[in-house]
Amino acid sequence: MTSSFPATRWSIIAAAGAVGEKSTAQKALAELCRVYWFPLYTFARRKGLGPEDAEDATQTFFASILESEFFASADASVGRLRTFLLGAFSKRIVDFQRSASRLKRGGGVEFIPFDLADAEQRLEAAPTRDFDADWAAALIESAVRKLEADYAESGRSEIFTALLPYLGTTAGEPPDQAQIATTLGMSHVALRQTLLRFRDRFRTALRAQIADTLREPSETAIDDELRTLSAVLSAGN
Repeated sequence: MTSSFPATRWSIIAAAGAVGEKSTAQKALAELCRVYWFPLYTFARRKGLGPEDAEDATQTFFASILESEFFASADASVGRLRTFLLGAFSKRIVDFQRSASRLKRGGGVEFIPFDLADAEQRLEAAPTRDFDADWAAALIESAVRKLEADYAESGRSEIFTALLPYLGTTAGEPPDQAQIATTLGMSHVALRQTLLRFRDRFRTALRAQIADTLREPSETAIDDELRTLSAVLSAGN
């Protein structure tokens, strides 16, 4: 029976890896790594690895995924990418800690661009946050980037910048709407309508990001994951 669920990055990688289409899988995997390296890096740091060792562990973990057909061999009962990745990465950290032949500093694999100083600053800013909270934050950040790109493509970057504080994804209180309406040259009614559409597009982008991390992203599964991650973030505030 053919699945009615749309293809996700997880399923694309699994299918491509299974039939040897490494270029297709590599592209999808690179995007996954770009979005989700930080939750794994911080998990490694909280498990006791130093910054350089945590970077090595994260880089080598991502770099080895395709070679071992990692996604193709995933247990079908594991429906969430964050659960699957964390389980596999936890085992990798144990192996890494036991290894007597760690990569020489500066000679390790670099599968993704990695700003170690920035990573440490972000970790220091939220030292008590756990993996699920870091994962939720990565999803939100990715959805915001997608929204920003969409507005930039349509020549509306000014609207994106002005309305971003109203999403609640940045620190501080949002500015007065009357002031923003004046800045954008809109009536108050037009601003409210624009803001409603802006928030709706963000929710759509966030749901798409969540769907991309589920093996079978039904609306119910997306709703469940969204509630779980929202609760995780609320508990950390």
